[in-house]
Amino acid sequence: MVEKFRSPRTTAAADAMGDQADAGSTAPAPLRILLLEDSRADARVTEEGLRDSDDRIDCDIAATLSEVSAQRLEQVDCAVVDLGLPDASGLQALRRLRELSPELPVVVLTGLDDGATGLAALRLGAQDYLVKQHADGHSVARAIRFAVERKRLQSALDLQALHDLDLHDDVIQRLFAIGLAMQTTQRSSAQQPAVAVRISDHMNDLQQVVQKIRSTIADRKPEPDREHPPSTTE
Repeated sequence: MVEKFRSPRTTAAADAMGDQADAGSTAPAPLRILLLEDSRADARVTEEGLRDSDDRIDCDIAATLSEVSAQRLEQVDCAVVDLGLPDASGLQALRRLRELSPELPVVVLTGLDDGATGLAALRLGAQDYLVKQHADGHSVARAIRFAVERKRLQSALDLQALHDLDLHDDVIQRLFAIGLAMQTTQRSSAQQPAVAVRISDHMNDLQQVVQKIRSTIADRKPEPDREHPPSTTE
């Protein structure tokens, strides 16, 4: 079933994700992955295929889901998971990995060639879904590097969005402070009706600005575990 997974060494330099054809290209960064695969034969083929295609990807192999902990996941850049494990069937392993490490990119590599399961895996947060029979070392290495890069960019965008929200919250706090000061001034200007009326108008304008900012924040708040459709692997 897995014989097609091996890739020839001759494609490694030009085809690894991030490689460039010109001599001045930068070598891809070293990565460490957790390979969750119960079949020793499949695990060996996967590891050798990655080594032939991208020798800067190192594998930490686990045969069962029970061997995986949050601490172990902290030591890797990506997880590659099979869906047919002794202690987890279907998408259970993917769900558990997402619970243990929500920010870790996950690539599914399975013998189950089922479109519905693939879509379900992507909805649960997998960055890619590969079928063993149609995946070689090059395509798996590329999927891993794409998954890591997509997750990194997504995290950067989410951090920027949160930073923008913090700035908006700070503006709201300042506007409330201004509003309180204006209320104090309004009370102290009771003997000057014209001034009090103008302050009241300004306070109404200020409330509208605050409401508009709050509406903008609600529209821009990032949803947890946003999923992005993965790039198509060959």
